[in-house]
Amino acid sequence: MGMRNFLVLTVCCILLFPALARAQAQDEVLSDSLQKEHQKADENERKVRALTEKAGQISTRLSDIEDDVKLLKGRIRDQEAVLTDIRKNERQAEQDHFALEREKERITLELSGLMRTLWPVHLQNVRSRFEGVEDWAMFDRRFNWLADIYEATNRKLDEARANSEKIALNLENQRQLAEEAEKQLAQVNQSKDRLLSNQYALRRNLKKINRQKENAEEELTGILATIEDLKYQLQSQKTKRFALYKRTLPWPVRGKVEAGFNLKANPPVRGLAIGAADGSTVQSIFWGKVVHNDTLRGFGHVVIIYHGYNYYSLYAYLSDTFVRNGQEVEKNEPLGTVGYFPKLDGPGLYFELRFHQKPINPETWLTALR
Repeated sequence: MGMRNFLVLTVCCILLFPALARAQAQDEVLSDSLQKEHQKADENERKVRALTEKAGQISTRLSDIEDDVKLLKGRIRDQEAVLTDIRKNERQAEQDHFALEREKERITLELSGLMRTLWPVHLQNVRSRFEGVEDWAMFDRRFNWLADIYEATNRKLDEARANSEKIALNLENQRQLAEEAEKQLAQVNQSKDRLLSNQYALRRNLKKINRQKENAEEELTGILATIEDLKYQLQSQKTKRFALYKRTLPWPVRGKVEAGFNLKANPPVRGLAIGAADGSTVQSIFWGKVVHNDTLRGFGHVVIIYHGYNYYSLYAYLSDTFVRNGQEVEKNEPLGTVGYFPKLDGPGLYFELRFHQKPINPETWLTALR
C-alpha cells in the first residue's frame, strides 16, 4: 500500500512538473511584457511632460514676443507722432521763410525808391549847399524834408537788417529741424526693424506650432504685408521717388533673360529668370532699405529692398549677401552674388518688382540697355 502511494505520487509529480514549468514560463513572459508596457508608459509620460514643457516655453516666448510687439507698436506710434510734429514745423518754417523773402523784396523795393529820391538831392547839396534858398524858412523846410527822407531811409535799412537776421535764424531753424527729423526717422526705422524681426520670429514660431503649409507666393505676400503695415519712411524718399524712374532703372545683374514676366502662364511667372555667370554681383536697382535677408521657401536665399511709396524689389537664389536687415542701400550698391537657380539648372538670379503686394513687369521699368 505504501509503495503504491509512492508510485502514484511520483507519477503525479512527473505529470505536474511540465505544467508548472510552462505556467512559470508564461508568468515570466507576462511579467516581462507588463514591465515593457510600464516602461513604454513611463517613456510616453516623460515625452508628454517634455512636450508640454516645450510647448509652455514656446508659448512663453510667443507671449514675450507679442508683448514686445505691442510695446514697439506703441513706441512707433509715439515716435511717428513726434516725427509728424517735426515735419509740420519744417513746413511752417518753409512758409515763414517764403514770407520773409517776400517781405525782403518789399523792403528792397521801398528802399530803392527812397534812394532814387534821396540821391539827386544829395548831389545837388554837394554842388551848392545854399543855392536857391531865399530865406531861412525855405532852408528850414528843405532841411526838415531831407531829414524826414533820411529818417525813412534809415528805418528801411534797419528793417532790412532785421529781416536778414530773421531769414538767417529761419534757415538755421530749418537746418536744426531737418537734423532732428533725420534722427527721429532713424529712431522710428530702428524700432520698425526690431518690430519686423520680432514679427518674423512670431511667424516662424507660429508656423512650427500650427504646422501651417503656405505656398511660396502666400508666404512672400504675407512678408510684404507685414512690411507694408509698418509704413516705413526712408530718408531717400524726400528727393527720390521710384515711380519717376520708370524705364531708367539699372538691371540687377549682367546676364540674359531666360524666362520673362507672364502672369497668364501656369504656374504664373511673376518676375524675370536671368542667367548669369557664376559669382556675378547682384546690385540694388534703386535707393532703399533692406527689409528681408533670409531664406524663403521656393526662392532660396532672398533679399527684399523697400524703395518707398510701396515699391519693392526682390532678389532670389543668392549664394552670398553683403547687406544686413535694416540697412539703407544706394542705387547700384552690391547686395550679393548669384547662386544656383534650379529652374535654369545653373547660376542665375530670379528678380521681381512689386507695388504693394502685386507683382509688376520689371522689363517696363528697367532700362532697355543691358
